[in-house]
Amino acid sequence: MSDASPSLFTLDISARWFSLPPCIALFTVMVTLLFSSEAATPVDDSVWGLTGLFFVVLTVLYGIFIRRDFIKGLFPVQLIAQGLLLCPLSLRLGARMFQWVGVTMAVCGAVVLVVIYYQSYISPPGPVDIAIPLTLDRLPLPCAATDAEGNVLSISDALLQLAQISRVSAIGTKITLFLPLDKDYVDMGGKKWRILQASMQEGTYYFQLEEIRGATVTPPSRAEGESFVDAATSLCTRAYAVKRVGEELYRIRRYQRRMSAALLRMTFQGNNAPAKEDDIFNAYCRFVRTHTRAMDIACLVGARDILVVLPETQLDSAEEAVGRLVDFAPHVQEQLAEFDGAAEIQERVAFWGSPSEDTFFDQVLEKLAKALGT
Repeated sequence: MSDASPSLFTLDISARWFSLPPCIALFTVMVTLLFSSEAATPVDDSVWGLTGLFFVVLTVLYGIFIRRDFIKGLFPVQLIAQGLLLCPLSLRLGARMFQWVGVTMAVCGAVVLVVIYYQSYISPPGPVDIAIPLTLDRLPLPCAATDAEGNVLSISDALLQLAQISRVSAIGTKITLFLPLDKDYVDMGGKKWRILQASMQEGTYYFQLEEIRGATVTPPSRAEGESFVDAATSLCTRAYAVKRVGEELYRIRRYQRRMSAALLRMTFQGNNAPAKEDDIFNAYCRFVRTHTRAMDIACLVGARDILVVLPETQLDSAEEAVGRLVDFAPHVQEQLAEFDGAAEIQERVAFWGSPSEDTFFDQVLEKLAKALGT
């Protein structure tokens, strides 16, 4: 049995076929006969022939509309067919009052048919929401898709490379962490990019970067010998942390974001050489750096103090992440085995959300230090 759509030549008996113009013409003739009179007017055979030709053509068109399921076109075709038939029929049977009724029916049917046709087939379709696939991983464009809250749902490898973050860190975080949506452009990878944004289906959004040709990007000036990373510990320097934490506090106030931060302090017991304590502390710092997300900020804020800032992280998630940092890594434990004494990590975690009155790095550090009891 074929599942193909019916053509014009396949038989499909339905109630609509009994409404063909020749069938309805029987009622038209009967009504006209009821109002017939002796004042009949002869009608030329050529007029009858032309009317019959039009009637046949309209009947075929009516059948095509039935086969194409173009139901809206059936009524106006019926009006035209019965109106054309009524014009000579009313004269021949002496029911002249129906002559102008037939003309009106034919004209109205033709107008309605033209309007319906143009609306259905000629008018351009309305705007269609194009669903952009949320799997953007392999697209050779720096782009990302987010939900209505700005959380990243999918991101391309090209944008990850520009932002220098991992996919695990990017998915689920806010797009504002690496695209400043309060600006029309962003500097990434030594180039200047225009930020393009478009809404998609179901409240999702699509972001794409378009390179601004000819734009020069001036790298941030640094004092001689200044670096964003401490070579011994692999943690961020305090100068870099001050700038980044200030940006996060600004996002909390303006965009109602959130942030958690922790202060980790390593203390030693026993009589050991300071150099040996430094080696263990530096190894622990490198452990902290490798076990935090790319978007997290880990920096030195004291001789044995580490500040870890976790953007877009609730307090319970931050406490869980910091709990994993308190346990020493195997290579640190090996160094401690040869250590004459013991080492301990003290930690405190705090949360910042909107509204927040803290606007500076020092306020964050002061709040954590006070919680740690110093």
